[in-house]
Amino acid sequence: MSKSFLLISLLWAFAPLPKDNSTKVESNAILDSLIKKSEYYLYLEWDSAYSYLTQADSLARLLNQENKVGKISNLFGTLHYLEGDYVESIRYYSIASEIFNKTQDESGLGYALNGRGLIYLSQNELERAIEIFNRCIEINKALGDTYLVGRNYFNRSIGESDLGQYDKAHHSINLALEYLKDHKHRVIYTMTLNRAGKIYFDEGKLTESEDYYNRVLNYPGKLSNWARAFAYTGLAEIQIARGNYADALQLGELAKNYVNKTRGYWDKARLSKALMTIHAELDQYPLALVHSKLYKAYSDSLYNENKKAEIIYFQLHLADADNQNLLQEKELAESNAQLNKKFILILTIVLIILIIGFILYGKVIRQKEKINQVLLEKQNEIQIQNEKLEAINDEKNKLFSILSHDLKAPIKSVKELLELEEQGMLNEDEKKTARRLLIKQVSDTDEMLRKILRWSQAQLDGILTKRIPTHLYEIIKDEVDHLNYQKTSKKISIDFSLINEDIRVMVDPQQLRIILQNCLQNSIKFSNPNSQIKLWNSENPEDGLINLHIKDEGIGIPKNKLKEIFSNLVQIKSTEGTHKEKGTGLGLLLVRQFTEKNKGKFDIQSTPNEGTEIILSFEKINVPVEKIES
Repeated sequence: MSKSFLLISLLWAFAPLPKDNSTKVESNAILDSLIKKSEYYLYLEWDSAYSYLTQADSLARLLNQENKVGKISNLFGTLHYLEGDYVESIRYYSIASEIFNKTQDESGLGYALNGRGLIYLSQNELERAIEIFNRCIEINKALGDTYLVGRNYFNRSIGESDLGQYDKAHHSINLALEYLKDHKHRVIYTMTLNRAGKIYFDEGKLTESEDYYNRVLNYPGKLSNWARAFAYTGLAEIQIARGNYADALQLGELAKNYVNKTRGYWDKARLSKALMTIHAELDQYPLALVHSKLYKAYSDSLYNENKKAEIIYFQLHLADADNQNLLQEKELAESNAQLNKKFILILTIVLIILIIGFILYGKVIRQKEKINQVLLEKQNEIQIQNEKLEAINDEKNKLFSILSHDLKAPIKSVKELLELEEQGMLNEDEKKTARRLLIKQVSDTDEMLRKILRWSQAQLDGILTKRIPTHLYEIIKDEVDHLNYQKTSKKISIDFSLINEDIRVMVDPQQLRIILQNCLQNSIKFSNPNSQIKLWNSENPEDGLINLHIKDEGIGIPKNKLKEIFSNLVQIKSTEGTHKEKGTGLGLLLVRQFTEKNKGKFDIQSTPNEGTEIILSFEKINVPVEKIES
């Protein structure tokens, strides 16, 4: 860092605003130089960028350069976003938006708006983020700024890729590369090549993905630590997918040299997950455990930052509402003050002309009645808003109950495996098998948690049911695989070979997963060891429904318990399973509620000591999904 910049910034901190024109010109030149340096280090060295921005911000405020303060706030927002500190990022983008709204600077507004889109990406509001990036593209095209247009298309491709819209994502990333062809010297160009490689990898096209990552590593200019870390990690993931774990390990170690120089939790979590998988496949379990812990730590940090950003984002909305209320209160206070002045004036006039005073006094009374009526209406509106907020809180509590309930079974499985190994009840072969089961169970739980969290974030304004054509067989197969440990530990087999693989039903996919998880977990819980659970489907042409049958050979359900299940109780009393498994009483309640939300039917037929059959009925789709979607 230049010593002259530091000395000048210290002098400015204690000096009055320069009045000499030549001094102002020199100060503005230094300010522009500081901003330029901060932009250069933005993606290369976080600490250097932060230092230059801090100096630039102090100087810009001293010189009353409001637009420059806004530009610096935008750069601060990007810097904190790259670090994963979404709370600070939101704060700085909000400061920039306020400044550029006042100065009517379209370019600065477009940059701040792009930052808001990035925050929506971090909160998994992908479709809303894409809408914002489309608005940014229109603004920056009108301004003729090819660099910012390229950045906007790059960001849009992230949202489209996360939505599984790979054709759209490829189109956006190609447009980004086209607009950035005159900006190859900037870091965003190699970031765009890396993103293209990631999209191809997520799509399963490994050769194309490998080509883009190699283009990054062969880039003739200066490469950032982030770009190298992303590319080497991507190549390691490709070798994992191909089963070349030794090559993957070499690439992962190269990536580690660069990722440790960055401040991004996302990149560190991605590499830790890859190294965990590699060491596990190479039977290097101590190292796999080390990277498993690192992956959890980085994932927890990302999750905490997301939660903080989500809270501050909600607080910003509340602050806007509070500001609006304060403004209304100010207007009412000013209105009352005006009325009081009129009232005093009327009393003065009354002393002169009594008849005129009475007339004016009656007018004032009528005006006060109108104001009181307005106040009463405002109070009613606030009451309605409070009731809506309470309803939303109730729905959120229900979501937390669903999350905790669906995570109990996999966590219990992991705990049992670890306890068996800790107690020395496993030989070496059994330990290896147990570790593979443990890694698979953790991976399955991670995948399930990610899906449930993504779904639950979309439900924060209340649980919504979005029925779409859904492939029944694939979801059944996934959920049976997730219960591998539970069924193995009780020596229970699950036969779903009689399910028609072509059947599609109209349901909310995530709610169907919750329904199947709870039904299958209940069947395993109340089944006797060495028994079988059978799944098959039947059809009733009269009502157009597909019936899914889940039958076990367990202890059955007494009549009084069946009556309790079909009652309107909020929560039923849980019963212990055949191996003393505990429950929450929420399982079948969730099944019943979500089945009804999907316009389906739910029935139970049970005979004590012989078994239970659960029958789920959903609307059948007779037209192929491809035709429906088109």
